[in-house]
Amino acid sequence: MKRSRPRIWLLAVVTSVLSAALALSPAQPAASDPIGVLRTLDWEQAADRTLPATAPATFLKQWGTTYGATNVTGPTREGSHAARFELRKTDPVVSSSKRAEISQRDEQPANAERWYGFSINLASSWAYDTSAEIVSQWHQCDAGCPGGSPPLALLTDEGRWKIDFRGQFLDLGAYTTGVWVDWVFHVTWRTDSSGVLQVWKNGERVVNRTGATHGGGPRSPYFKFGIYKWDWNTGAPSSTTQRVMYYDALRLGDERAVHADVAPQRTCTRAAPVTSATATTHEAANPPANAVDGDLATRWSGQGFGAALILDTGAPRQLCGARVAWHRGDLRWNDYTIHASPDGVSYTKVWEGRSSGTTTALETVLFTTGPVDVRYLKISFWANPENDWASITETSPLSL
Repeated sequence: MKRSRPRIWLLAVVTSVLSAALALSPAQPAASDPIGVLRTLDWEQAADRTLPATAPATFLKQWGTTYGATNVTGPTREGSHAARFELRKTDPVVSSSKRAEISQRDEQPANAERWYGFSINLASSWAYDTSAEIVSQWHQCDAGCPGGSPPLALLTDEGRWKIDFRGQFLDLGAYTTGVWVDWVFHVTWRTDSSGVLQVWKNGERVVNRTGATHGGGPRSPYFKFGIYKWDWNTGAPSSTTQRVMYYDALRLGDERAVHADVAPQRTCTRAAPVTSATATTHEAANPPANAVDGDLATRWSGQGFGAALILDTGAPRQLCGARVAWHRGDLRWNDYTIHASPDGVSYTKVWEGRSSGTTTALETVLFTTGPVDVRYLKISFWANPENDWASITETSPLSL
């Protein structure tokens, strides 16, 4: 399908997935990978650190310099090693264009369901450029497939993260250099209405689409990662001459995998935003908004066992816990439950228990269900030793 920008697309070489797994963390043996994780490339295994001479086993090399793809010990997203990609405008053409990429082989079965998790760190030198570059792409199969652009690609363009999905550009916000950004892509590769594309950025679901995900062929698209900048080959305007980025925590999963299996490993410490707070009941002097204003001196109060505070994070996210501070929390305990919901209608219990009764500070609880992909949290009060009033001074959801 024709794109709005001129591109010279690859004579695709590229890699085969899926030899069975390395570890989810450097300290774990390969056997500890979930059953749906077909390949882990976190660079912690010595056998995978073959750069720049060759690509790791089951992958293919697409760079023509000694610096195109190398292993480094910093910065890293997980463990003690990462991959560094560098592309210069003067680099030789590889597979018909300017690129420094690692690729699967064209061996993906038709109608495959796949999960892809990885983390990208753009170097501080990654300056604004009107010319875009791809940093991860899914290429149509090499033979018997429609020609043209890949059906799916993650790009940086004019200072922003973008997805090119079958010719439509989806803006995912401005990029910041020098920080790790975690990505999870879930794709069911179909040419009919049963296809699925879901994308999470730093644990927040930013794309959720159904319908055809590629244009056809005997096999599903295959995955490539690194830097591909076609404008440096076509002579199109560009104000940069060098691109450097770091790539870590790659996991590839099949239909048995779930988000948590492939997502870059995170601890449950990130405060998720709250766009609004409501409650099943409250007294006028202590409205729900007081529980999310950042001030422990204000509170939400509602009377009655079962009184609930409801938090809306504004979008589906991988939530994993919550912090809750209770009024008079150093003098009394509070029994409460936390329920989670994707739509604000159907809720599932993710935690129940009792506050410590020893502090007015925020206390952290982790969901006993593990991370869940939801938008809403409902904190319901059930008992304390003094009265039937629920009084929360401050709270925030936690995400991965």
